[in-house]
Amino acid sequence: MADPDYPFVPKSNRHLRAGQFWAVPLQDGRFACGRVMTPSVRISPRAGFVAGLMDWVGDAPPTASALAGRGVLRQGHAHVKTIVNTGGEVLGCRDLDEDGLVAEPDPESTWGFMFIVRLAERAFG
Repeated sequence: MADPDYPFVPKSNRHLRAGQFWAVPLQDGRFACGRVMTPSVRISPRAGFVAGLMDWVGDAPPTASALAGRGVLRQGHAHVKTIVNTGGEVLGCRDLDEDGLVAEPDPESTWGFMFIVRLAERAFG
């Protein structure tokens, strides 16, 4: 399946690909970054995915080049509404292999729609 045009608002996990990213706005006006680690059926066959919070923060939304060499702070099972309710849209994609990243969610970790924002505020706020 061909990659979607960026940016796009996901309605399901159909067009989610490992490596896609979105902006997570912080209270101070900066941005953290959420990452699609892999689509997943744990939450929902059509809406679940493994989300990652990147070890990145910036004054503008993330770009593929800004994420180069950055790690993942935490991963968990999430619903596409996590993207829609935080950053709103998938901005682009950077292959996880380029940075040696793999999907390794905590098997007990299921994130609510806004959980990534709380994680980001704790990490960068």
